[in-house]
This record gives sequence, C-alpha cells and structure tokens, in this order.
Amino acid sequence: MRTGLLLLLGLTLYAQSTKKYPLETLHIQGNKQIPTERIVAASGLKQGTLVDKADFDAARERLLESGAFESVGYSFKPAATVTGYDTTFDVVEVAMLYPYRFEALPASSDALRVALHKQEPLLGDKIPATPQVLNRYNAAIHQFFEGKVEAMGELNSDTGDLEIVFRPVGERARIAEVKFTGNREMLTALLLQKLSKDAVGIPFSEPLLRRVLDSTVRPMYEEQGRIRVAFPEITAKKAETNDGVVVTIAINEGAVYALGTVTVTGLPTAEVAQLQKSEDWHKGETANFTKIEASLEKIRQRQRTQGYLRAATSVARDIHDEDHTVNLTINVDRGSQFTLRKLDIQGLDLIGEPAVRKMWKIEPGQPFQDGYPEAFLSRVREEGIFDNLGKTRAESNIDEATHTVDVTLFFSGAGTPTKGKDGKRQ
Repeated sequence: MRTGLLLLLGLTLYAQSTKKYPLETLHIQGNKQIPTERIVAASGLKQGTLVDKADFDAARERLLESGAFESVGYSFKPAATVTGYDTTFDVVEVAMLYPYRFEALPASSDALRVALHKQEPLLGDKIPATPQVLNRYNAAIHQFFEGKVEAMGELNSDTGDLEIVFRPVGERARIAEVKFTGNREMLTALLLQKLSKDAVGIPFSEPLLRRVLDSTVRPMYEEQGRIRVAFPEITAKKAETNDGVVVTIAINEGAVYALGTVTVTGLPTAEVAQLQKSEDWHKGETANFTKIEASLEKIRQRQRTQGYLRAATSVARDIHDEDHTVNLTINVDRGSQFTLRKLDIQGLDLIGEPAVRKMWKIEPGQPFQDGYPEAFLSRVREEGIFDNLGKTRAESNIDEATHTVDVTLFFSGAGTPTKGKDGKRQ
C-alpha cells in the first residue's frame, strides 16, 4: 500500500512539472573533456533550489550558448524521496579543443590567462574554436584593457600544431630584414643567405620564425656537431624605411660534440649487426647530423625495398655535456609489409606481354619492392627488348587497408619483341 502511494505521489509530482520543486540531484552525462563540476556551475542550477521545466530549459540554453557543446538534452523525474527532482543533462561536447596563447598584446600572458579563467570558468587551458567562444574571449580581452585594445582570436599553426592565437586586430607586420648577434663560428653572410629566403616577407611571429630557424639555420650548426645551438632571444622593431620589422636573432652556438655509441632497435638481429658494421657511424668523430640523416634515409630505403613502404625512424639523443659526446638510439618502425596483389600490362600485344611478364620478378603475394616498377621499365629499355619503344610509365596503386599494391605498366609504340628467348634478334 505504501509503495503504491509513493508511486502515485511521484507521478503527480512529475505531471505537475510546471510547479517548482527542489532540485535534489543533478547528473551530467557525455562529457569527456570538460569536468562535471564546471558544467554544473555553467548551467546555473543549484541543488536544493526550487526549479521547474522552465529552469531546465534556461540551463540548457546557457550551456548551448557557451559554444562548448554540439548538443544538450535533459530529463527529470521524481527523486527517490519523492519530494523533488532527479535531473540528468546529456551533453555532446565540441570535438576539438585547442590550446591558446597571446601574441603582441600589452600585458603578460599569465595576467591575461588569469582574467579569462575568472570570466570563463567552464573552460580551462583548451577551448573550442567556435564563434561564440572566440567572440566572448575577444570581448573579455577588450574589457581587460579597458576598451583600449581590440583583440582577435583565430586558429593558427605557427608552432607546428593547431592552436588559437589572440592578438591585436589587423595584419601582422612582415619581416623586412634579419640580423644576427653572437655568432662566431658561422659567418653572418652564410646565415643570412640561408635564412633570408625563407624568413624575409613572412608575417612576424616568434614561434613561426623559430620553426624557420630550426629548418634552415639549426641544420647548419648540427652539421658541425654543434647540437646545443640555441636562439635565446628574438627581438623585432619597426623598420625605418617600410612598414615591416627588423628582426634580430641572438645565437648561442655551443660546443662541438663527437659521436659516441649508436644503438639500433626495431630490426632483426642480423640486420642490426650489419648496420653496426656500417661505415656510416664513425665513433669519436664530429657528430655530423647531415650525414646521420643521410644514413637514416638509407635505412628507411632498405626497409622499403623489403616491402615496408611506411618505414620510419626516430632518433633519441643521449647528450653528455661533460665530455661533449652524444650517443644515439635509432628506432626503426617498419610498419606493415606490403605485398604485390596483381600486375597489369597495358599497350603490348599477345607476344610482347608474356615476354615482359617473364622478365618481371615479383610474384603476387611476395613483398613489393619500392621503386622496382620504374627500375624494371629502365631495364626493358636498356636491353632493347622492343624496337621503336615509345613512352613508358609505371603506376602503383597502394591499398593501405590490405597492405597490397597493384602495379600497372604502360607501354606505347612497342610492337613484337625484337629478341627471342635465346636473346638473338628475331
């Protein structure tokens, strides 16, 4: 009898959802990146307060307007005590959240971040790039500067990874000139020649310029074994003769390091032993990373000729500053081995095609050798198998899912082979 009475009271309470009752429990489901307590706070709902369906609708709208969610739904029912609501909000977050940073704004990054955290308690150090969020953050930065600075936030890849950058409205000044200080071992003219073609003319952004330095200037020093080269300070000032900026880069060249031990992992023992004997690794000599990278490419190419078309290498440096040596651990990730699925030949007659197939050495199911089709066509041409052989080309269709390769050889202008099985002209 008591159970039936409680059920009747519960149904009555649920049916009268327009009347306010205490919010006894509030659950959040579906969140993976944003903590539950932040979502609860952003909803505006508080346990113990009197609520009705209109309050739940308003909470849903607040969460949607935050720009952090693709969708928000809710359900409510009588709580176990039958004196209030047990409510659940189901959220689907915006899939991608990005770190953010500040650029060229007249305040410290720490101060700006603290101010944004206070105004935007829902989100942390990663935020979605939705218009709602970016507009609110732009307005918050504008308010931080008491209306004196207009900011804009946008997705940016200057660091090599996608992130949101908040910076003053307007185009960045472009680099008009670069200068160096601190270099002694490397001639300034060589540095300028290497860097200027990639740096002059690009919008000035310190992270972007550092990436350019890493791809142009750093390899010049690492070729000399100066693996501790650093660029401790980059400054920019307005150019005197144009709207660009003059960038000055301080260089700490560092000492020369010698190659110590080289350890190779990820390959069969026999192949590792063969590599250890290679003349590419000269222990005790200057650690020339240009040559080391060339040696790594040889390793990758060797794997590709065995069918490991996606072979990759990574190098861990164990640097010993006390004696200026560096030990290397090279890991080879061979990936999956690709095999030949089928060979198709276009442009040859009933006599020419069998002759070419007989010359082809990779059978279906065998490891596919990277570069073999092109080398094969060169061999056909060099051996003079056909008179009046026109253009040839090879097309390799790689199936990443099945790790197989279909090869098509295209011939033009080739008739019947000019040589028989004994190699004599027919």
